[in-house]
Amino acid sequence: MAAGIAKTTTVVVIINLIVKLFGFLREALIAHGFGASAMTDAYLVAYTLPYFLQAILGFALITLVVPILTKYWAVGDNEGGYRLGSSLINLTFISLTVLSLLGIIFARGLVFITAPNLPAETAEVAVRLTRIMFPSVMLMGVAMVINGINNSCHRFAAGASAPGVSNVIIILGVIFFSSFGIDSLAWATLISFIGFLIIQIIPLHKHCFKYYPICDYRHPAIRKAFKDILPIVIGVAVNQIYFALNRVFASGMTEGSISALNYASKLMNLPVGIFVAAIAAVIYPVLAENTLDNNKTSLARTVNKGLGMVAIIAIPAAVGLIVLRTPIVTLVFEHGEFTAYATQITAYALLFFCLGLVAVAANMVITRAYYATGDVRTPVWMGLISIVINVIFSFILLGPLAHGGLALANSLAAIANTILLFFFLQRKFPDLGGQRFFTGCAKMLTASIVMGAVVWGLYKILLGFVPAGTFGLTLNVFITIIVGAMVYLLLCAVLKIEEFVLLMSFFQRKLKKLDKSTNN
Repeated sequence: MAAGIAKTTTVVVIINLIVKLFGFLREALIAHGFGASAMTDAYLVAYTLPYFLQAILGFALITLVVPILTKYWAVGDNEGGYRLGSSLINLTFISLTVLSLLGIIFARGLVFITAPNLPAETAEVAVRLTRIMFPSVMLMGVAMVINGINNSCHRFAAGASAPGVSNVIIILGVIFFSSFGIDSLAWATLISFIGFLIIQIIPLHKHCFKYYPICDYRHPAIRKAFKDILPIVIGVAVNQIYFALNRVFASGMTEGSISALNYASKLMNLPVGIFVAAIAAVIYPVLAENTLDNNKTSLARTVNKGLGMVAIIAIPAAVGLIVLRTPIVTLVFEHGEFTAYATQITAYALLFFCLGLVAVAANMVITRAYYATGDVRTPVWMGLISIVINVIFSFILLGPLAHGGLALANSLAAIANTILLFFFLQRKFPDLGGQRFFTGCAKMLTASIVMGAVVWGLYKILLGFVPAGTFGLTLNVFITIIVGAMVYLLLCAVLKIEEFVLLMSFFQRKLKKLDKSTNN
């Protein structure tokens, strides 16, 4: 099982890496064209609620679809699965179309709720952009139901590739139409979700999924889905609520604070989006299958493997981003309208966001274990507690740390949420965690701290040798990241970290197969 998870995860990681590269090209082009300005603040405020709904509803719909359809595929009732999947698609389309229309109608009120202290002129732009982008909620929702159908069949490529298609469309929109102003970015964002939906539909035909124009809202599984959707949405919404609260608190701060928090969160989420999302997506159907078999030992083992694979990536990523935060922000964003001051305030926020990176990453695995077992309420209660923690620390830290205090409040809330969720999950599954797991995490942290020290020292040394300007900075960052990765991998081997041994065994088998096929 572990080898299968590693194999599928590797494929999804590669796709996610390509997608994220396009994502950062998109962000870099937006930063180049619009900077950290009032117009980007308006765009981000306008996109807050649509993105919030997309993120929470999208994940909630996948969370519902995968275990429900897994039961049908497991017993060979394909026809029942087709009809249930079709009903979910159609009901989602109808519900979210209505929600999109309401968003367009009440855009002004939504902007005020999202950013009450926004200057009047900026708020007016945000209202216009909200009305352009709100239909993306329906497109994303339907696409994510289809993604859940694909994932339940252990097919992940389309779902992993879809954000890349979306990014390419936005990139083209910025390149060719940015001269028309910020509205062009909003239209490109909306059109990008059409591409996001289409790329998910294509595999359904290849998988022989039969679509039916039905809305069987009386189906027992549909009724259970409607019953569970609200607590799942609340549980999933926690991180998005953090970011929405950031924009509420930051709306009365210095111009560009909202944009700085946004760009910093994008960087912090880079390793999460590339590696952790792949691991979480791949193990979720496995967790659902473990639940069907009522195998607590296998489920705990799967969660442990998932958390270990997350930790071996997230811990060094957090340390590396903290150490190289300023040169990375400079390299990625400081072009065109994105000034040195914007780099400074973005790197400042990134420092505090990274303190919670490991907790955010682990949370993606832990919550899927809850949902796979049918427990949709514990994540809600823990999430609500963490939101209260976030609000309290936002008030406390906003004064002394400015927008950095908001990022730190997010991190503290995420850490509290993950610890609580892990504690209660361990009570259900005593085999979860254990001395071996925590010893492995301690070894990863040790290796990461040593790596961070090497990276920092090497970066400072290279400043005296590389040429000035973008090329020299790129060369310096590239060399330090490569050396840092090599140091970390070497230390993982020396410390005999289990997840590293597992991944190396997988790649060795792949190389042997490649060598045999080449010789033949």
